Amino acid sequence: MKNLKIAAALLGAVLLVGGFLVAMSGTPVFAQEEPAVIGELALVKYVCPTDIGETGSSIPSVCANANDPNGADVPVIPVGGALSFLYQVTYTCPHSVICEPLDPISVTISDNQLPSVNPSVFGPLNDVNSNGLIDPGDVWLYKVRGLQAIDLAAPGLTLPGGGPVSGCTNAGDGGGTRPTYVNRARVTGPSTSDEDPAAYCNPLATPTPTPTSSPTATATPTPTSTPTQVIVTPISTPTPAPTPTPVPIPEPVTVVLFGAGLAALSAALAARKRSSK
Repeated sequence: MKNLKIAAALLGAVLLVGGFLVAMSGTPVFAQEEPAVIGELALVKYVCPTDIGETGSSIPSVCANANDPNGADVPVIPVGGALSFLYQVTYTCPHSVICEPLDPISVTISDNQLPSVNPSVFGPLNDVNSNGLIDPGDVWLYKVRGLQAIDLAAPGLTLPGGGPVSGCTNAGDGGGTRPTYVNRARVTGPSTSDEDPAAYCNPLATPTPTPTSSPTATATPTPTSTPTQVIVTPISTPTPAPTPTPVPIPEPVTVVLFGAGLAALSAALAARKRSSK
């Protein structure tokens, strides 16, 4: 009986001390800390045929999701053209559960085609309470910029993540199937991850025409001047007038008229004079 009283006294003392400690700390002696709840991360990767700059809070309209390497939204970027990638990270939390906010730098993104590049924060697409943290419902952007499109048709090209693959069948330039760049990115948080691809291709190379030897042009001979045709009109030689045949003048005949002959001659001469008047 005496021993029971001693045990009861000791238990009371322990409980008294425990109550005193609880009162001092404000924490139940047997309470355990609740584990932090981490929500889900979702990734959408965009490929941009431009240099998007260092920071921003929106996705440029030229950027495309381009999940399907044969989709109509695959950008066609010339070799050496500006190229950037945007990684959109959305944080969600199960219904009726309070999730811990994430520090943007605690979210990492890896890209199988860019193994030595670490995408960095671009800016919040949606930061509800503007606290600089990724809260449930927030959307943040990460980036890789300052890249140049590679020659995907280069002989023997092998990309770090594999490929290029056959794609761009329905690209907007109508060039048809050709080598296509496809890379897959993965976002990883403290206890969540997600993956998404993106693709682009180059324009079809315009074949360089093989120069054909042009036939040597035959020089057109310079026309020689056509000799002027001189039409010689023959000059008609006047027909010489016929030389009159000289009428021999008869030697004068001395006629001695006597009597009736003389009278007849006189009459003839008188008649001639009259007719000439």
